Amino acid sequence: MKKIKHWWQDHQWTVLGIIALISLGCGYLGFREYYITEGSPRSFWDLIYLSLQLFIMESGAVASTLNWKLELARFLSPAIAAYAAISAFTLIFREQIQLFKVRFLKDHIIICGLSNKGLLLSQALRDNKYKVVIIERDEGNDLCAQCREKGAVILTGDATDQEMLCKAGIKKAKYLISVCGNDGINTEVAVDARSLVRNQKKRALTCIAHIVDPQLCHLLREREIGAEHNDAFRLEFFNIFDNGAKVCLEEYPPFQNKNISPHLLIVGAGRMGENLVVHASKKWKNLSHKTSSKLNISIIDREANNRVHLLYIKYPQLKAFANLIPLQMDINSAEFQEATFLFDNSSCKFASIYICFDNDSFGLSTALTLHQHLRHHSVPIIIRMIHDAGLATLLHGEKTYQDSFRRLHAFGLLDNTCTPALLISGTHERLARIIHEEYVNKMRKKGKAEKDNPSMVPWNKLPESLKESNRRQADHISIKLKKLECDITPIKDWNEPLFEFDQEEIEKMAKLEHTRWIEERKNSGWKYSPNKKNLKKKTSPYLVPWDQLPDDIKELDRDTVRNIPVLLSKAGFKVYRENNSN
Repeated sequence: MKKIKHWWQDHQWTVLGIIALISLGCGYLGFREYYITEGSPRSFWDLIYLSLQLFIMESGAVASTLNWKLELARFLSPAIAAYAAISAFTLIFREQIQLFKVRFLKDHIIICGLSNKGLLLSQALRDNKYKVVIIERDEGNDLCAQCREKGAVILTGDATDQEMLCKAGIKKAKYLISVCGNDGINTEVAVDARSLVRNQKKRALTCIAHIVDPQLCHLLREREIGAEHNDAFRLEFFNIFDNGAKVCLEEYPPFQNKNISPHLLIVGAGRMGENLVVHASKKWKNLSHKTSSKLNISIIDREANNRVHLLYIKYPQLKAFANLIPLQMDINSAEFQEATFLFDNSSCKFASIYICFDNDSFGLSTALTLHQHLRHHSVPIIIRMIHDAGLATLLHGEKTYQDSFRRLHAFGLLDNTCTPALLISGTHERLARIIHEEYVNKMRKKGKAEKDNPSMVPWNKLPESLKESNRRQADHISIKLKKLECDITPIKDWNEPLFEFDQEEIEKMAKLEHTRWIEERKNSGWKYSPNKKNLKKKTSPYLVPWDQLPDDIKELDRDTVRNIPVLLSKAGFKVYRENNSN
């Protein structure tokens, strides 16, 4: 069915033109035969004129019995004209039709920028039944048709224009994802979105902005959790190289034996290579707590010495857990082509090899060069590619290729990072999930079960209202900390001990948390009831001042704030005192 639809979209006007000519011919022959039968033949041009009038239903109404050619033409011609008129109307007023559709959308997702990232996101979101609105500056973007085919609404305009964001229904949207090709534009979209929704009371917009530069993304993330609190707006930043490195190491793990330090080879120390070094080292740090051995990582690059030096400067903790070995050489050099660096005596010294180039063809060529030298060694070679298509299909296509290249693996960067699940699970969402998991674990330790407390279900089964409650609790962490003159920053020292609050600080924050919880519940329509909590009726016996709370519920709030450093550490952040920051 899809093939027929694609074919029709590509050839519809050619087909309609042919049918129109056939209809015109049938009309001409039909009228000619009819008037000859009636004894009053017409000229050639009269017959053409009458045939053309059939398209606007201005001829064909004759008294006598019609021949089949004229009968066919007088129905076929206006049908073609009507189809063409409707198509033209739709094309001319497409923008107005799209805007009309947006008026009825709610909890939809707005995507700003229709590059390859925007296309993949749009298609994945539509496949998961999300309602999608796309803002694209270029009306002639070839990707628009693919998104429309999936059911996405396309609006042509500038995503940094607040009026355009309003037309896209930003005040009723659930997520805004900005994947324009420029970091400045993506940041500007986020700033505009925050100003448009900051006064909303009953809904929150999560804005996810793509930052191409990993260092800039890292700096922005330092403030995303501790930023100005706004119940109506959350801001997340993501970088495809950072996310891609995490996913790649999960899909192709280099650590087969937790007690033996593997030796990794990374070819190309650009953005992807740098993130692979950092995340592989972090993973080894978490796995190697029983051993003091370091992770060995060899790096091949034309500027390998400088790259390694910069990595140690940017990530000081690398020295404690990883031994970076620079192999400075050009990929096209004889030294690389001979590949003697692969072997220690007769065996390959590397457990896994990661090829990280921006050019797919160059990356695959490099991988094939190394593969020739490793035919008799079981060493996986992972090639970073843009998509899981094109050249990548050679590695997982027909069985002949699969057998030949079974140790070569294509990792499609965009396909693996531009997914709804990965983008939506940003820092705030991860914190919210961790909060819920900690709550469920505490309830289970107290002997509670789902039948006693319906909130103890897994995150995916949790009602959206309770998910949002966990998100708001995560949002409020920075406010409570600022009351203690504390703040949040990403963890740089991987061995740093967890922050601890004193008893007075715990009590102060527990009261703040309970006050926040009451306000959030009341805004969501909850009411006090002395009976057991009821999710359907939205009633709770704990919507009372702190002094009236039972001791076990007070302790629950104390545990919640006492556990803040643990929650943040799981998301990669730590607490620090502002008057004693480091």
